[in-house]
Amino acid sequence: MLKHLFTHNRWQKIFSLLLASLIWFAVHSGIALNGPASELGTDVRTFEGLPITVLTPAADLGHYEVSPATVSVKLRGDPSALVKARPQDLEVYVNLVEASESRMTRPIHVYAPADTQVLSVTPAEVQIERLPPSPLPSSR
Repeated sequence: MLKHLFTHNRWQKIFSLLLASLIWFAVHSGIALNGPASELGTDVRTFEGLPITVLTPAADLGHYEVSPATVSVKLRGDPSALVKARPQDLEVYVNLVEASESRMTRPIHVYAPADTQVLSVTPAEVQIERLPPSPLPSSR
């Protein structure tokens, strides 16, 4: 009787077990990637005109022109965290630590406050130009 349980329709049982495992894996990995299905209890807030900080190596004393000079950042998060968030709490920067060109396009990075998530940055990239060094005043 027990032998018949494992040998009767063996291939259908194996196929069903594999299919069930694949479905379980797909559902659980989808939940892990997308988070909970509902976004209840979250709000959206947009910060306009945030200045962009240029990060350079410590030895680089050059000046840079960023175009455009400001960006808009849209945050999603807990309503109480969004109400408390100030423009100064967002760190908007462009990383030029490993850049060597005089004109370049770089992506904008944003560090958002706790309990918030960056939805979008407009524009997502900026044009950066290294300005020529200004002449030093001569001493006579």
